[in-house]
Amino acid sequence: MAQRGILAYGVYLPYQRLDRRSIAATIGTGGGKGTRTVASYDEDTTSLGVEAARRALRALPAGAPRPTAVYFATTDPAYMEKSNAATVHAALGLDPSVVAYDLGGAVRSGVGALRAALERAEPTLVVLSDVRTGLPGGADESSNGDAAVAFVTAGAGLPGGEGVSPQMIVAELVAAAGATEELLDKWRLPSEPTARAWEERFAEAILVEPAQAALTDALKQAGITVDGLTAAAVS
Repeated sequence: MAQRGILAYGVYLPYQRLDRRSIAATIGTGGGKGTRTVASYDEDTTSLGVEAARRALRALPAGAPRPTAVYFATTDPAYMEKSNAATVHAALGLDPSVVAYDLGGAVRSGVGALRAALERAEPTLVVLSDVRTGLPGGADESSNGDAAVAFVTAGAGLPGGEGVSPQMIVAELVAAAGATEELLDKWRLPSEPTARAWEERFAEAILVEPAQAALTDALKQAGITVDGLTAAAVS
């Protein structure tokens, strides 16, 4: 039986934490309860991604084939022009035949990289890494965090997925659908260190219809109704 899904995953959170209460105490606005993860002075999205990728590769099931491609997605690349994915590849000691691709610029690059990898039957290492900053006192500064996650995807019973058995898949892709709508909700100019956002109510009003269309399509592909869902996540 042909299946596509995730074989293993790994997460890396920087050791440093910022107490959100210190934000308001320092500048008089923003903050909140708890802490957020903060990359150290010598950490960037590449080093965070390498740590998450190492954990994912160690978590591969016994006998699972090694990845044939690396997809690296971030909104905050350590270098422009130069391939950051190739640096991740080198740090992991992967074979030169393993191709490495960079995906970046938009926050959707992460889910796009994972979705693209799930289209391949060949084992693929997907690394998503970000160092998130925000305007002083703004929501992004206090609610975001620095972190990385990595997935190894593959297909079982498909050409290119030789050596992958259905038992190795820990999370199966049952259905996937999408709808694209252009809008100005959050943006950052290449010369600016922090993102700016429009009022959320305007973006929400625009995105409700395409989100419902994507959900309807995905449910149709899966052959179930919305009543068959036991959990939902909305970002």
